Amino acid sequence: MRRFIDFWIKGQSLDQALSLLKVLKKLGFSGAVLELQEELIEKFDELKLRANELGISLYRKLIVKPEGRRDLLKTLRGNRGRFEVITVICENLETALVAARDSRVDSLIIPPRPRFRIDKGVASLIKNRVELPFKFFLEDKQAFLETALNVIKFLGRKVDLIISSGAEDEYDLRNPRELAALLQVLGYDQEKALDSVSKIPEQILEENMLKLSKQYVARGVIKLD
Repeated sequence: MRRFIDFWIKGQSLDQALSLLKVLKKLGFSGAVLELQEELIEKFDELKLRANELGISLYRKLIVKPEGRRDLLKTLRGNRGRFEVITVICENLETALVAARDSRVDSLIIPPRPRFRIDKGVASLIKNRVELPFKFFLEDKQAFLETALNVIKFLGRKVDLIISSGAEDEYDLRNPRELAALLQVLGYDQEKALDSVSKIPEQILEENMLKLSKQYVARGVIKLD
């Protein structure tokens, strides 16, 4: 049995976030990664308890949209231990090349029509997972598909891809198989496409939850009770 996880939803208020989580549960998800906004920054613990009651495991996500290398590194230094997931939106090549190799970054988002070209040279330097938010597809289908095709052409066999909703309201949500189908249209086989919304997000979260635990000492070193 696969455990499906929406790797990016956005929450502003407790009621709005709960509405999203209820729909996610109905769509077949058992986990969600939430970008905290406005009042939810202070109410996350309460929301997490409510999510558990619904049968949804909830995690915090930081979306970073830096201007350049210095801005990105400063943000990473100050936030790694505060969030289960850190995602960087790479609008320029400098940001992409730094985020692509930093172990504190869990996924990269290359937005539609970025201010740099994705080619073999850039692809050779990217080590981290790349996330494709479905919301970008809804906003500008042509631009999204052009960028996504380049991502898959140069990176699809090299790094893991994640498909998320990026949803702010229930109308932007899709069930896991619909999200995975977008990668199938772009050339992925069914199993690999489904991994992008299940096994790959789950692996990231398991690794990060271990790193944030008291048992974690360093890479490869775990303290036993």
